[in-house]
Amino acid sequence: MTTPTGEKSSVDLNRFNEVFFEECAENLAEMEQILISLGDREPDHEEMNAIFRAAHSIKGGAGIFGFQDMTVVTHVMESLLDRLRNRETPFVPAMIDLFLEAGDAIAMQLAWHREGKAVDQEAIDRVRAKLQQAIEAGAPALEPPVEPEQGSSAPHEEELLPRRCRLAFTPDPEIFARGIRMESIISELTELAEPGEFACSARLMELPDLPELDPERCITCWEFTLLTRASREQVLDVFMFVADEEQLTIEEEPVDRRGPAEEPAPEETLLAPAGRRTYDSSEAAPGAFGRRGGEAESSIRVNVTKVDQLVNEVGELLITQAMLSQIVAGLDPVLHQALQRGLTQLERNTRDLQASVMSIRLVPISIVFNRFPRLVRELAAKLGKQVELKTVGESTELDRGLIERIADPLGHLVRNALDHGLESPERRVSCDKNPVGTLQLSASQVGGRIVVDVTDDGAGLNRGKILAKAVECGIPCSESMSDEEVWQLIFAPGFSTASEVTDLSGRGVGMDVVLKNVQAIGGRVQIASEAGRGARFTISLPLTLAILEGLSVAVGAEKFIIPLNVVLESLQPTAEQLKSVNGREVVQVRGEYLPILKLHRIFNLEAEVTEPQLGILVLVDADGERGAIMVDALLDEQQVVVKSIETNYRRVEGSAGATILGDGRVALILDIPELFTMHKRL
Repeated sequence: MTTPTGEKSSVDLNRFNEVFFEECAENLAEMEQILISLGDREPDHEEMNAIFRAAHSIKGGAGIFGFQDMTVVTHVMESLLDRLRNRETPFVPAMIDLFLEAGDAIAMQLAWHREGKAVDQEAIDRVRAKLQQAIEAGAPALEPPVEPEQGSSAPHEEELLPRRCRLAFTPDPEIFARGIRMESIISELTELAEPGEFACSARLMELPDLPELDPERCITCWEFTLLTRASREQVLDVFMFVADEEQLTIEEEPVDRRGPAEEPAPEETLLAPAGRRTYDSSEAAPGAFGRRGGEAESSIRVNVTKVDQLVNEVGELLITQAMLSQIVAGLDPVLHQALQRGLTQLERNTRDLQASVMSIRLVPISIVFNRFPRLVRELAAKLGKQVELKTVGESTELDRGLIERIADPLGHLVRNALDHGLESPERRVSCDKNPVGTLQLSASQVGGRIVVDVTDDGAGLNRGKILAKAVECGIPCSESMSDEEVWQLIFAPGFSTASEVTDLSGRGVGMDVVLKNVQAIGGRVQIASEAGRGARFTISLPLTLAILEGLSVAVGAEKFIIPLNVVLESLQPTAEQLKSVNGREVVQVRGEYLPILKLHRIFNLEAEVTEPQLGILVLVDADGERGAIMVDALLDEQQVVVKSIETNYRRVEGSAGATILGDGRVALILDIPELFTMHKRL
């Protein structure tokens, strides 16, 4: 980078790039969300300004951080948006698709700089040409101009008058260390100025002694003068990523078109703080780097790697605390009373710390939900269907590690609902339905799990068609199967009821992927369907993959962890409660017969107890399926740090991971739904 004095600086801009990448992605998401919400209607004044601000922020940030290729599309897009909001070009619904296409082009360029993904330059050029064509083909708005009332002013006409702007910019000393380049600011201001009507100067604020002179610290303030027809909002937007409120002032004076401007009288001088756009009177309007007032003090950006490292270290602290608790448990409580009090306080503080750290990992599921409005819009148009997308519970928080891994399964379910579930408008009308189908995404927290539903009001699953296809594919099935069992057949690899292969369905590689991906993160998928009324796919996920509350149990010399959120109660059964149904042992609890899952048989272990009446039964409920797990003894209820056993060892059927106990031993965390499956195979 080159400083304003022409000297080379050793500042590494790469460490600042991530800030721009994150804010660029946020602006693209905000722009897409607004465009999708419009349907085919014209955006109102606030929506148009919001779209314009997003495009301008991307352009300004790209210029400041040196990503000049990203300014190509944004510059033309910004020009078209400016003409639209000034009513110089009429709006047509096709512009929404054009702006979405432009957003895709910018996202492609962002992915290139951020992740090294390939860029289709022809697509970039094509979008730019379309935007330019829309500008050149523009015509004056059809509405006749409204004559202002007597004594009133016409704001739009005033904005078109030339004005002389004088700006005084006093940057903070660390501006160069933030990667800001004055030449980019000067270039943007020059674009806003009339030809030959721009001047700038710099002066020293201070001159330290030579030994204290730091070439990376800014010691100059800047003054700019330009004759412009741009609005004050456009001038201030140049400093959106650069200046805080107190660092910039702007003076404006009208210039008569018939002659040179006179010096304004002092009382005519207009002062406006930068960093806050003039069209937004809110005290929380964006300042430097698009921050909102007070936001810089209330939140910071932290690399997710650092968060994961912090979570891991807290997990290790929990393990150490558990080890200390186990050691102290063997000491005389009278002689070591102070030590026990200290350890109790440590346990309390550790739990509070763990809760605080885990809350950092939690992010709203709206991050995933916001991806689907556009997908639904485009697929519905492609399929010739009318669909209304509803979202419920967007604020439900989910572990950051699960967000990206749940997006793909949800995408499959949404596409499946649009292609197979929802009928065409004509078909819906013939069935006395609203021609517009409804697809709903909802999320909620139930106990220690997150439940996500994908619901449609379409035709529902066809039991006969699924069974016939299963027979054709050689999948074991029978007419005696319950509906729930029949619905599960669609998760078989290669299963598809589509009559023809399209780019949306028919290859049989969708629903099995959904099941595998969800199971890989400790989740389960359930299906409910009613013919003619629709279907609901329910994904149940753990709240977090990092730490869980568990009940430790013993089976012979081994220890296991049962997730506490599935535990109902524990009991030692009497002989009268134990029964045999179809050759399998069950326990009768309050009129309900529950299967007994013997861990020593499932895992082929040597157990101290082999008869249920001599052991302990832990009653569990996992996704609606109940059973009784037989163990030798209950040990303790504790928080455990989840470790991936597959990464560190190999896949162990019936386990959802492992943890390190206080004595240093490894214990498997039981996957209860998988245990039910293993029990049925015995």
